[in-house]
Amino acid sequence: MSLPRREFEVELPLGWVDDAGRVHRRVVLQKMRGHEEALFYDSSLSAGRLVTELIKGCLVRFVDGPEAPGPLVSRMFSADRNFLVVQIRRVTLGDEVPCRYACRGCGADIAVTEDLGRLAVRRAGDGPLRTTLHVELADGWRDGEGVTHQALELRLPRGDDEEFIAEMTDDPLRARDALVLRCIQSFGSLRRATLEAYGLKILRDLTLGDRRAIYRALDDDSPGVDFRRTVTCGRCGDSFKTTLEVSGFFDLG
Repeated sequence: MSLPRREFEVELPLGWVDDAGRVHRRVVLQKMRGHEEALFYDSSLSAGRLVTELIKGCLVRFVDGPEAPGPLVSRMFSADRNFLVVQIRRVTLGDEVPCRYACRGCGADIAVTEDLGRLAVRRAGDGPLRTTLHVELADGWRDGEGVTHQALELRLPRGDDEEFIAEMTDDPLRARDALVLRCIQSFGSLRRATLEAYGLKILRDLTLGDRRAIYRALDDDSPGVDFRRTVTCGRCGDSFKTTLEVSGFFDLG
């Protein structure tokens, strides 16, 4: 009888950069245990903190990096954290996930079995890791002196950003704007003090097209798992785009 497999090696889409500038992408995972199951019953954990603790429990080590990641998990890029959650689910419970979607056309309940092994993963290329995004806004933001700011530099979101906004569950739009604001490194020639003082107002003043451009840069144009799905309704035949339903991702019932 062969021994059960205890460790699983995977490659992160982005990776962790150490103090010497080396990028570490290969990590070793273990399956979820009762310790990790208990996290889902801990009402004191926000969604962001839950992901952090789940990864800390299942991430054994970086192949050529630190043995005990500890606080590094909160500093990992969100793209890598999302990827690891998918991989932890795969090694623990398998690739197939039962999901349910509501048809946009007729409202029918659509049951779909998703295959996590078929999710596309956008990966960073070789060479220095690019962790900032440039977005040129079409309309921009006009300040009180009549200057229009259009060039936006964003860093990729991290786990500590997720933990920060996780408490804003009652206002998803505010949480989204707070995440964007934390990731802005520069916005035209705006002073940092101005951005910090009026950041949320500035973001709300942007046109919808500019806001969508920012979302696309963070969600669609950067490395990570592509959670976008196309679902077809068996009742009316309508096809619509949505994101992977993850409410039952770790259904341990």
